[in-house]
Amino acid sequence: MDNSTRSSKAKQQLTLNDDVEMLLLPVFLEEADELRPIINESLHALRAEPGDDAQRQLINRLLHTFKGSARMTGAMRIGDIIHTMEDRLLVAHPPAGLWSALEDDLERIDILLETLRKAQRVAETSPVEDDSKPEQVTADSPFARMSERLYRTLRQTAKELNKRVNLELIVNDVELKGQVLEKMTAPFEHLLRNAIAHGVEKEQQRMNSDKEPVGEIQLRLRRNNDEVIIEFSDDGRGLDLAALRSQAIKKGLLNETDTPEAQLGQLIFIPGISTATEVTGVSGRGIGMDVVRNEITALGGRIEVHSKLGQGTQFTIHLPAHTLIHHKTQNRSGVGP
Repeated sequence: MDNSTRSSKAKQQLTLNDDVEMLLLPVFLEEADELRPIINESLHALRAEPGDDAQRQLINRLLHTFKGSARMTGAMRIGDIIHTMEDRLLVAHPPAGLWSALEDDLERIDILLETLRKAQRVAETSPVEDDSKPEQVTADSPFARMSERLYRTLRQTAKELNKRVNLELIVNDVELKGQVLEKMTAPFEHLLRNAIAHGVEKEQQRMNSDKEPVGEIQLRLRRNNDEVIIEFSDDGRGLDLAALRSQAIKKGLLNETDTPEAQLGQLIFIPGISTATEVTGVSGRGIGMDVVRNEITALGGRIEVHSKLGQGTQFTIHLPAHTLIHHKTQNRSGVGP
């Protein structure tokens, strides 16, 4: 098979099998450029010394990292090829054609990577027709780095749970300091996993409830006088406040008297309180939420929760003005599977 035939076949497979998130593609290609030559060198070293267990472990770690990045980006075909390479290297007594097969695998990956690079170049050179669109987020800004992590979390969690979810990030006339965004990224990731796992319903359930099949999650940053307001919301099933109340009474945290709904929502920040009906291995409301609140409190802020059963949940985070740098407007959005 000549190179042109291989290229044509690879492109066809990419079209049929991949679901690439263009927002994550630049980061993946940069990582691929770093990993690809190291993997090649390590394979040559292992071929020269097949009994070198340390070299074999290194290759396995490199391939595992490469595969995970490919799949989170949506480059599923590359991920599958790397998975095949991992399987080849697990064979106790490798066949005679092992190294030739691995070289073919790398060639197929290179062809697909070049196709992705071309797609990225097209995306970068495409003219923006609407001058009124919000300012584009630069790749090296703290907000952009946080965004990439959140989109990775979105894709990974949505794929794992077989849900379709859209995440929209909106920043209105405000930008947090880089170190503040870094401290807030982990809490945002936890809220995002919770929203996907225990907030947003699966597609058929949403349609049965007259909702759009794709769940919506929004993270909005804005300024209100001397405060930064961060609103994290989903349009999922909402918190079961009655279940929260029942658990709190059983644990001796509440008595039988009526408790305002606003106070009931705050119970999810107490360790061990959760309305999750199943253990998913992703996260659960009330598990780790105390850590989220502690991170926010450490920055001088506070967090509130409001929820309506069947309509969704919103967390409102208040941070002091000293966490700001300057004003800016940035919008980004991305879709999970």
